[in-house]
Amino acid sequence: MTHLNYWSDTAKLREPVETTLSQLGYDNGYVGIIKKIFRISQTPVSRQSPYHFLFQDDFCHQPALRDSTYLAYTHTGQEVYPFGQSCLRTLNRVSQGKGALFGSTASNCASTFKVIDLYRRRQQESKQVIVTCDTGFTSILKDIPGSTVTGDARSAVSLDAKSGNYQFVDYQSQVYPSHFGGAWEKAESRSVYEKTYKDRIVELIKSALTAINPNREARIAIVPHNVNVYTWNAIEKKLGNPQLTFFTGGVSDHGHCYGSDVFINLKLLEQLTISGDADFAQPPDFFLCVTAGVGGFFSSITLKRNEADKESLHD
Repeated sequence: MTHLNYWSDTAKLREPVETTLSQLGYDNGYVGIIKKIFRISQTPVSRQSPYHFLFQDDFCHQPALRDSTYLAYTHTGQEVYPFGQSCLRTLNRVSQGKGALFGSTASNCASTFKVIDLYRRRQQESKQVIVTCDTGFTSILKDIPGSTVTGDARSAVSLDAKSGNYQFVDYQSQVYPSHFGGAWEKAESRSVYEKTYKDRIVELIKSALTAINPNREARIAIVPHNVNVYTWNAIEKKLGNPQLTFFTGGVSDHGHCYGSDVFINLKLLEQLTISGDADFAQPPDFFLCVTAGVGGFFSSITLKRNEADKESLHD
């Protein structure tokens, strides 16, 4: 059984959405729509360069990174950029050249999930770590038109056969080749993507639920990526499943942080559960994490809190 542990944080500065979007050239009308419909108020922004944001403080001095046998770097921006290459070289130094190292952006926002599944299928008792640096380091990554704005975050995910806070239960993936063009696909194809997006997410969640086959009393937290609360509410209504509680609390303060969203939201969800502010009378039995990557990549991972940590919800 693969276990998972993680570290995740965002840039310390919370910047109003008005500031972020005005810097990108949007008018007040557009800002008002984003804030009202998509419920985004702030985004975390680092005043440091993306490279220095990732490797500041003690982030790279975690034992898991130094002791890793396999170390991956994921990002939505193409790994071939100088920024991505620089990150890979630094991670190689951090691991002291001990382990195999590679980068992956193939599934965009779903890349971290894909690499987690890749490591799970290796069935090895080795130290496997995935580092995700999610930062809008260019203007094109700072905004997803009509959907959300993006923030800066970083995470390190450790998979270990013996220890961790969560058990990895299931991975689901649905790929739609007709949308591989992503931002460059033709208008008619993009229209189809937008019209079918919610239905495809619904089918993905149903497939994940079938795979884990939970009993009727199970409490399941849906942990989505931080894009468009309006759409997630519509998806929740389409499913109409009382076992499911959608957690979108990370959207307003963080915006979309690409592959780090799930780990940011898991931390927030645990904090709310401890304080009694979550929608769960008791901690969830399963955490069904859902994301969609530009280019027709839809995927989910299902996690289960280890019994020893379930009641305390303390990392």
